[in-house]
Amino acid sequence: MSEFKKHDILLFMSDQHNAFITETAGDEFISTPNLTRLAASGTEFTDALTSCPLCVPARMSMLSGQLPSRTGIFTNNGALPGDYATVAHSLGAAGYETVLCGRMHFNGPDQFHGFTKRLVGDFTPCLPGRGGPRRADLGPYVCTPAGEIDKHYGGGTSPVLEYDRAVIKAALDYLKQPHDKPIFLLVGTYGPHHTFVAPPELYKKYYDLIPAPDSTRYDHYDLHPVVNKRIFDPETVRCMRAAYYGMIENIDRQVGEVYDAWQAHLEQNRRQGLFCYTSDHGEQAGEKELWGKMTFHRDAISIPLIFSGTGVKTDNRVELPCSIMDITPTLCDFAQSPCLPDQDGKSLLPELQGKAQNADRGVISELYIPDHPARMVRQGKWKYITYFGCDEHDQLFDLEVDPHEYRNCISDHPETACQL
Repeated sequence: MSEFKKHDILLFMSDQHNAFITETAGDEFISTPNLTRLAASGTEFTDALTSCPLCVPARMSMLSGQLPSRTGIFTNNGALPGDYATVAHSLGAAGYETVLCGRMHFNGPDQFHGFTKRLVGDFTPCLPGRGGPRRADLGPYVCTPAGEIDKHYGGGTSPVLEYDRAVIKAALDYLKQPHDKPIFLLVGTYGPHHTFVAPPELYKKYYDLIPAPDSTRYDHYDLHPVVNKRIFDPETVRCMRAAYYGMIENIDRQVGEVYDAWQAHLEQNRRQGLFCYTSDHGEQAGEKELWGKMTFHRDAISIPLIFSGTGVKTDNRVELPCSIMDITPTLCDFAQSPCLPDQDGKSLLPELQGKAQNADRGVISELYIPDHPARMVRQGKWKYITYFGCDEHDQLFDLEVDPHEYRNCISDHPETACQL
């Protein structure tokens, strides 16, 4: 594997991007030409899953390659211990300059966790006592808490959009600079996470295009009692979805800017490298009358995952389940850097090279809801969901015949549920 040694690496990580709202996933409304271009130049994993449908647990799980039950982080207040090994530590030990530009949602005094540079700080409070009084001087689109997503939405600008603009500018400036060491650059945006505000022209575009989800599809669907519907009036749903779609197209534009600058960097410095796009988790965006994350349904649990670069098979689609935790062992394998201990993820390098895939692998995701810690497992065509204390409501979905997860078929396949 010597051809992979010391090549530059760029990981672009957005926040809360529903994997099914891309052109390559078949969405009939969205425009994501840069992600389509990236997928054509490399390998796209069409069934990538987060290890937790919540920001901090998912991100710390990705950086460490471990499940939340191993890191001990289940909520957005969790902090990774300063001596916990991350992919940045591994790549740093292999001689890389490790640079974090933008969002990672670290909590606590250690805001580096193996990164040697931070170009832009984070968007959310990172120290104990987070929160504080709401700013009243930043206009109507101040970042909204998860419980108030229907309060501010539309077209315009917002702290989210302005933050991401600053992150992309810093990343582009960094790529223009000379670098003596091989680089690992992680570019983190806050979009398309709410507040649901898109650039005005994109908001108008999708407001005119997108219908509200057809709620009649859910008439015979039994939602798990732990999961709460959030039903808004049809016009609010239309507006929020239009803004969310517009934010995704805006992220696609930013991915394109960074990818072009990345290619220019490699060419100018006569280097080779690996580019990866992903997100920490998805967004329900009104499907099943749910919003946000913190469910195991496909819109919240699925993430985009695309690799392009040296040694990566082009125009390659891998359809078997994989995990956000696979990113760290893949990057370590690519860079020939030290393996991190106790990995729950696995390297996807063989798949990137077009080699045989493990069809029997089970992929696990975890979630903490007070009194009801939960797990999901995907294996083959099956998806099994269980919440502690609610065994009578366990769910099993056959994704070959029911990809949208409308029918709980656990009573038809009790032995499969037991195995999972």
